[in-house]
Amino acid sequence: MSILFFPLLILNFAISWWNAWAVGRVWSESKQIGGQMRVITVSGYIMAIAGFTMVYGCILIMLTIGLYPVTPFLYENIALEPLVTFTSDLLYVMIVFVVIPTGIIIWLNSVITFWKNRTLVNAGVAGWNTFANIHNVIQASREVPNALGRIAKALFGGKGKKDGNTVLILVAVFIVVCALLGGWMTASAIMKNADRKYNLFDEIQKKGLQNG
Repeated sequence: MSILFFPLLILNFAISWWNAWAVGRVWSESKQIGGQMRVITVSGYIMAIAGFTMVYGCILIMLTIGLYPVTPFLYENIALEPLVTFTSDLLYVMIVFVVIPTGIIIWLNSVITFWKNRTLVNAGVAGWNTFANIHNVIQASREVPNALGRIAKALFGGKGKKDGNTVLILVAVFIVVCALLGGWMTASAIMKNADRKYNLFDEIQKKGLQNG
């Protein structure tokens, strides 16, 4: 698992980068066109934020584990394992509740696109999105109840336990918020850069002139 962790983290970052860049190419145009195109574009943007958030969250958790022994505040006030578990659960639940609905929207669009234009590429995209959504839903149905149970126990356990977990909860929330802000800023920067560089209407016009 440790061998695959970093390659998967890099792959997730690359996919999130591509999602942000792809939606940025049509971001301004989708505002003007609206409708289905706007829904798909916003869904892709949200998916990119979620992907970057997961990457940064994992990195911050690893940094916390590494810094724990040499950080008196953490070492004296918080047990490491509960902190990592609670932070991971918060991060996972937040990402799942965003990824599944946006993933379904993107999946439906890919299926419709394949139905209208039955090419090998469109078939591959629709097939991959189908697999990804089924996998995400099955995994969420298994993991989310347990994660929510652990979160509820940490937040609403016995009075003594709750008081003792205050610092742990604050640190965990801080890590998740930092990951979310990092994901949002990264996705937004890539999206805005692509939006400045590409104009969908100009590209369509150029292709029309070339074909004519």
